[in-house]
Amino acid sequence: MKKLFLGILSLLFTAGLFAQQQEFGIVAGGLNGLSYKRIMSETFAIQTDLAVGFQRTSVMEDAYYDYMTATIDVFDFALNANFLYNKELQNGLYAFIGGGPNIGLVQGLPYSNVTFGKFGANAMLGAGYKMSNIPLTFSLDFRPGYAFLLNYRYETILHMFDWHLALGVRYCF
Repeated sequence: MKKLFLGILSLLFTAGLFAQQQEFGIVAGGLNGLSYKRIMSETFAIQTDLAVGFQRTSVMEDAYYDYMTATIDVFDFALNANFLYNKELQNGLYAFIGGGPNIGLVQGLPYSNVTFGKFGANAMLGAGYKMSNIPLTFSLDFRPGYAFLLNYRYETILHMFDWHLALGVRYCF
């Protein structure tokens, strides 16, 4: 796992050497935290968010070969890296679509005192606006996803549908 994480980080930093523009700011909504975006070309961008969230979600547990589903509240701490097709539509308005891995920690499940490792993938669909006279970008995105929650101590694997809606504000430099 450590090698995979270091591989993803090295890929992001290596790709960042060729970046045309960088943006740093915050996201708020289903996820609340820091957001970093690198515009690599006219149509490709990488966006990484380090965020926490509190959400009501559906969790499935495989219990005796029959899935049990519950809707519960969870506290989610996640690192989300997305590879995006990023296209400017007109005069600062742009749209993006893509996806990527989602790793983190989740707590607040039926096992309320247990922390689960979260490994999953998500898609990202959204739109943004880059202001012409101020170096700010505003974006709104929808992130549907699916994750496995693992805890080796209790030998438990849960499945979680991971949905987020986020508003981003970033400074361009």
